Amino acid sequence: MYEPVSETNCAAIVLAAGASTRLGQPKQLLRIDDESLLHRTVRLAEEAGCAPIFVVLGFEAERIRRELNGLNARVVINSNWKSGMGSSLHFGVEALVKEVPLPQQVLLLLSDQPKLSKHTLLNLMRKSAETGSLIVASSYAEKLGVPALFREKLYPDLLKSDGDKGARELIQRYQAQTSSIDFPEGVFDIDTVQDLERFKA
Repeated sequence: MYEPVSETNCAAIVLAAGASTRLGQPKQLLRIDDESLLHRTVRLAEEAGCAPIFVVLGFEAERIRRELNGLNARVVINSNWKSGMGSSLHFGVEALVKEVPLPQQVLLLLSDQPKLSKHTLLNLMRKSAETGSLIVASSYAEKLGVPALFREKLYPDLLKSDGDKGARELIQRYQAQTSSIDFPEGVFDIDTVQDLERFKA
């Protein structure tokens, strides 16, 4: 069993480099209560005590990074964002492992989960402290996914992410050492115009 760690000894990586081609507009800029999805996601990570927070951008990076004004976030540019989310994860972890001291765990987030809450993030951290699991993932739609916490021991595995190979594959590989919390609202993300219309309704 791994030693429990402090809830706040946790970095965060927000993957926000994609072009949202199915939606037809950058999902990072969609607004909820006059706040963009990206700003909201980073703000929640900040309020949950994550530090440092790395935001991986790619498509229209200069335009989208303006959404981070006023937040304690570090921008990482993924020059290879077209190859898939795994490459963004690689760039984010590459920045993370340069930290001194190295955070003992990292919270992996997407910017298209409008039902995300600070409560969910704190639940992940508490579960990690209670169980000492290598991974604590969110459970929704009978699957385990992000947001998810990964221990420092898995940083080398996360660094190997590329193309479409990302966190979910790692969660499956280490399923025996993975705990989970219920996050049924995680099933709702915004990938298409229909998703957006359903959310607005």
